[in-house]
Amino acid sequence: MSFQTDVIALQKLKDASLWFIIIGVLALIGEVARVAAVVMAIVDLVLLFMMAIPKLRDAFQTFASTGKDVSRGFTGINLILPGIIIELIGGILAIAGIFSASLGLAVAGGIIVLLAAIVLFIAYLLIGLVIYNLGSFYSNDMLKIGGILIIIPFISFVGWILSYVSVDDIIRKLSGGTMMPQPYTAPSMYQPQVYQVGQGIIRLDGTVTLTLYSSITVNIVSASIDNTLYTTTDVNPNMLNPGNNSVTMRFLGVTGLVPGNNYYLTIYLSNGTSIKAVVTCTPT
Repeated sequence: MSFQTDVIALQKLKDASLWFIIIGVLALIGEVARVAAVVMAIVDLVLLFMMAIPKLRDAFQTFASTGKDVSRGFTGINLILPGIIIELIGGILAIAGIFSASLGLAVAGGIIVLLAAIVLFIAYLLIGLVIYNLGSFYSNDMLKIGGILIIIPFISFVGWILSYVSVDDIIRKLSGGTMMPQPYTAPSMYQPQVYQVGQGIIRLDGTVTLTLYSSITVNIVSASIDNTLYTTTDVNPNMLNPGNNSVTMRFLGVTGLVPGNNYYLTIYLSNGTSIKAVVTCTPT
């Protein structure tokens, strides 16, 4: 998938994070204002299932379309509903046991609530791990920390705040730090397009291999590694034909690459445009 798809996925993650922040804030208000606790809980559930979860699922689906493994995130999302249903059942039984002075019923309700808490913890653990892995992929510590905090009950909304804030920084990095994210506009079928397909790699010796899709015939003039002085004109093939093109680039004298880290490239084309690509460092 193209660089544009990464940006779209990140923007969707930012949107989903905002709704989880709102839900977290409302939950805190409900805790402080006990009278409004029931109302806030109902509002939270409505927002969770009508807004937050669908938007997060959509974000994960877009990330998945770029080849990223977010399967655990889908599992986590799918566990939230049964976790909440189990929690409600347990809560009702516990309350019924208290009002009926039935110790056994109250204890059973409490055990079911505890089971629900475990299910929900696992759900957010899986979601948080996916967010953490996305932070690792994009080399963004704030998103990684956000993923960790999402796992922790009662302060998970702080993790969503960090996730929300980190997205703009990631998009700036993807754009080479020279542009702010722009609203996505579906490309016209008549506009020439060149973009990366899948995930590229860069070896420790500076050799890059990646796949570029082009809708036109155009030459690659040069390429550079963002935020470094490394550039190259050693590109094979240097002409892109319509369709997918497997391209190899060689950056000479490259040092300091870290296996597992992602590096961003700017590729300059003969029609006066440039595109972005992301490659992962591999030792072999």
